[in-house]
Amino acid sequence: MQLPEGYRPRDGDILVTREGLVFYAFGYEHPPMRAFAFLKYVPSELAKGLDVDFLSTRWKFQGKILLRPRELFSPGNWRKVLDFLKSKAPEYVFSCPFLGKEMIAIPFPSLEHVFIPSEALKELKKLRPLDRLQRRALELVELLSSTSSVPEELFGLHGSLAMNMHAPWSDVDLVVYGSREFRAVEAAVRELAGEGVLELLSDDPIEARRGMKGVFKGTKFTYTAVRKLDEIRTSYGERAYVPLGQVELTCRVVGDDEAMFRPAIYRISGCRPVGRWPGGLPEPGQVERVVANIGLYRNVARAGEEIHVRGALERVLELASGRESYQVVVGSGMPGEGIWPLKPNHKA
Repeated sequence: MQLPEGYRPRDGDILVTREGLVFYAFGYEHPPMRAFAFLKYVPSELAKGLDVDFLSTRWKFQGKILLRPRELFSPGNWRKVLDFLKSKAPEYVFSCPFLGKEMIAIPFPSLEHVFIPSEALKELKKLRPLDRLQRRALELVELLSSTSSVPEELFGLHGSLAMNMHAPWSDVDLVVYGSREFRAVEAAVRELAGEGVLELLSDDPIEARRGMKGVFKGTKFTYTAVRKLDEIRTSYGERAYVPLGQVELTCRVVGDDEAMFRPAIYRISGCRPVGRWPGGLPEPGQVERVVANIGLYRNVARAGEEIHVRGALERVLELASGRESYQVVVGSGMPGEGIWPLKPNHKA
């Protein structure tokens, strides 16, 4: 396919390969002419080669029946997906020298379709006639835009609705471009929930804190954040990441302006170990960031709050300057990792 001139993959772009595999771009640092991604849907004729649990739901895209793995991010599934790709499309597995491990990275020439959320919303606005879910999506965008004063041009659409393979029971998956814009929409959602115009879902304590899922006129919706181009401040190859070991600690969030993106970045201070701190590692107080690769841990804590973190300690080396820093990564591929907000009176 002909990609847009100067195309830079951004988190959440939907990438469909010539085999009909559907990936979602992950993050913002991508190798030249490739996109780091995770597998979201598999054509039914290929699914028998992937030994994972699939949802019972089926989707249809351009004549192909698609299946979705039940767990997208579990460590066991990640290894099975890599093995599956090595057998079916080995060019999609990329040995990254800056991460020191194998990653899924889709070469641009292998792409058959790319669905960019902002463009998907523009296409939906042109479409006629609209079904009920499509109308509901446009109505929700208009409502959130007017309440938050964020222009509709800074919203986008992804998920099955963006690919026009939705069903009547599908959710509306919205994107908001920009950190400040996301915070404005977040405030608007909470205001509208308080007025009873929509409802925030609160079955899960983490989801309740995030406030990023709700119901509008009987239709479930989510909204997530994507960086605007001027908010992408790093490029692939500028940093090397060296894993040092698994750690567990508590710390105070001092910066949440990148907490809504994926990866979610929390600037932290005052870190203290939980249990025994492994020998030979930098002191907990040297850790500057918590980085969450798992979408569930976006937007779970705000500046001033204390969090309990379990993840992989990494040394981050700025290759041009030689500066080193340390971060804890949640979603490194090891089980049991997470971020848990603490009550104000909690003692580690």
